[in-house]
Amino acid sequence: MTIFIENALMPSGKKASILIEGNKIEAINPKEKDKGDVVIDAKGKAVMPGLFNMHTHAAMILLKGYADDYELHEWLTNHIFPVEAKLRSRDVYYGTLLACIEMIHSGTTCFNDMYFFEEEIARAVEKSGMRAVVSKALSAQSYKRAEAKKAMKKLSGFERVIPALGPHAIYTTDEETLCDVKELASELNVLIHFHLSETKKEVEDCLKEHGKRPAEYLADIGFLDSKLINAHCVWLNRKEMKLLARSDAKVVSCPTSNLKLASGIAPLKEIIKAGITTTLGTDGSASNNSLNMFETIKLASLLQKYKHFDATALPAKQAFELATINAAKALNLKAGAIKEGFLADLCLINLKHITMVPNHNLISNIVFSAEPACIDTVICDGKIIMENRVIEWEEDVKEKAQRIAEELVSA
Repeated sequence: MTIFIENALMPSGKKASILIEGNKIEAINPKEKDKGDVVIDAKGKAVMPGLFNMHTHAAMILLKGYADDYELHEWLTNHIFPVEAKLRSRDVYYGTLLACIEMIHSGTTCFNDMYFFEEEIARAVEKSGMRAVVSKALSAQSYKRAEAKKAMKKLSGFERVIPALGPHAIYTTDEETLCDVKELASELNVLIHFHLSETKKEVEDCLKEHGKRPAEYLADIGFLDSKLINAHCVWLNRKEMKLLARSDAKVVSCPTSNLKLASGIAPLKEIIKAGITTTLGTDGSASNNSLNMFETIKLASLLQKYKHFDATALPAKQAFELATINAAKALNLKAGAIKEGFLADLCLINLKHITMVPNHNLISNIVFSAEPACIDTVICDGKIIMENRVIEWEEDVKEKAQRIAEELVSA
């Protein structure tokens, strides 16, 4: 199938037409007048690359608002872990689908997930039409090499799913587990999704146990490499940044979640300056209450301005790139930009929405003004997955997910 988008405002500020063939952008302003199977008149709309949410626990949307206003370790240990122990596979399937609905409505076309029942996550991704990295969540207690290897093989059979291993964090794994996961990831050529230096307590505990800061510890056991995606990284020091840069490990900042759990403000300006591929994520809805990447991009920029008392820190264009082209680079995908030959993962923005009027600078409006209601149409992998803000299967999923969420937290 081919899709022809005409009269769209590009991020550059110029009008253009885009021809999509299969799952790729075939041409921008094609000379041929053959408009394809589907024509979208984008007059009054802008086109942007789909956003990447680079750190999620999508099915945790079922616990949105369940345990707010606690610090991280109490929140996890006393509130989240006990409910998660009750999760069933169908819960994760419908929870992930519910999260996909919210992400699609807010312009996200790809997310990097870590949770339980990874096959159900992949099934939900397949149903939604989105693209995702699906990680098998692992801890020292749960890790079995043969099971992890089998899971990677199963996940590789799904469309638009990138398999990954997800050892949770330093404090839920041990050296033996981490080294074996690293070895398996190298053998299978898959990504590793990890939580790193999220809290001050994590750093202090690592110093007590290992005599080293977290990234130093990981470097010494040979865990750092280019396939490692590290969420949070709030408490990195300059030495650790150099270690991450040298290994080409990636960083995902989650500013909203870090603020809500009072974890701190990640030193993004320094991380980027160190040469580390840096991206953005929301974290799960239980520690954010939203999967809105517009909010995340805006907060990322504003917090760096505040942290450094510098209004030029993390300007709009750079902040936008963290959620698009940088993320695509981290996942080794030819995506995140509107270019010929790139994956056709695109969103149309309603320029008549009040938050987009007036439009002096499209990127500035996207970063500092936009909200999910601006997103009109979403295309992922060359297919329309939301049109005129309608997702055909949305209502049924919302009803089922509401019932499941109520059952999970009932006594």
